[in-house]
Amino acid sequence: GPSLPKVVKLPSQQLDDVLSGKVAYADAPVAIQSWARFSIYQGAVSLMRIADKEKRNAALQKVPATLRDLVRDEVVRLWGMRG
Repeated sequence: GPSLPKVVKLPSQQLDDVLSGKVAYADAPVAIQSWARFSIYQGAVSLMRIADKEKRNAALQKVPATLRDLVRDEVVRLWGMRG
C-alpha cells in the first residue's frame, strides 16, 4: 500500500523536546539548538539571581541532565563578562 508520510514535529515541539530533556541538545537540528540557546541563557541568568549557593545548586539540579552542563557553562560565561 501507500507509504505513510514521516511524522515531522513542529519546531516548537522540537524545542520543547530539547528543553524538557527528551532529546539531547547535540542531537537536535542546528536551528533548534540555536533557538534553545536563549532559554539556556535565561536559565543561567535566573540561577545567577539566586544569592544562596545551596539554593542555586538545588535549582541547577532541576535542569534536565541533558542541559545542565550547558546552563552551567553559560553561567560561567556570563559571570566572566561582568564589569
